[in-house]
Amino acid sequence: MLTLLWITGIILIILPQLWVRSTLNKYSNEPSSVGRTGAEVAREILNRHGLTTVTVEATNQGDHYDPQNKSVRLSENFYHGKSLAAVTVAAHECGHAIQDAENYGFMKLRALVTPVVQVCQFGPMLLVFSLMLTAFLTSPIWKITAIIGLFMYIGIFFFQVLTLPVELDASFVRAVPVLEGSGYISNDEKENAKKILQACAFTYVAAALFSLVEIIRWALILFSNRNRN
Repeated sequence: MLTLLWITGIILIILPQLWVRSTLNKYSNEPSSVGRTGAEVAREILNRHGLTTVTVEATNQGDHYDPQNKSVRLSENFYHGKSLAAVTVAAHECGHAIQDAENYGFMKLRALVTPVVQVCQFGPMLLVFSLMLTAFLTSPIWKITAIIGLFMYIGIFFFQVLTLPVELDASFVRAVPVLEGSGYISNDEKENAKKILQACAFTYVAAALFSLVEIIRWALILFSNRNRN
């Protein structure tokens, strides 16, 4: 059982990353029919929605929207690139900016629990520490440590689940209609744009599933057939 869970976890890490990397590489080499850079498309989308104060910046820290500084940040190849991937990713990140402006409920909730989740990031380390304690202690201390670690890991899992509607909404409720309605993609490009968004979205699904698998695996490691007091 533990071996199966371990293999499943490895698959959930590797395959989604290979899929999204392959998809982005493929459509990063496919010019967009609109002939504009990701930065230009992002700026136009933001302006169309009245978000003129939201900036568009190049970054080396991955494509994202920064709600604190009100900035859509695109990697260099998407900021300057005129590919279908650049246009699609730009629209997705603008979707987050629009969510923020409209006080989208799941985004607000995610922001609210973020400080707690930052503490929960120590959960996996606490689980490793509790496993080390089992070699030296017969007292309930290791169990208490393990339970706290598991609850922290569960907190990470629920945060990842909470992230899913935020990402799916930004992609399929906001980005796709904007891309189509504003003429940033042709009818022939629509399905390929969706493939890009689907590949990116699945990485979030896989991350949540990985956490769930790890929670179950750690519970089995620490509590299965252990009768210490």
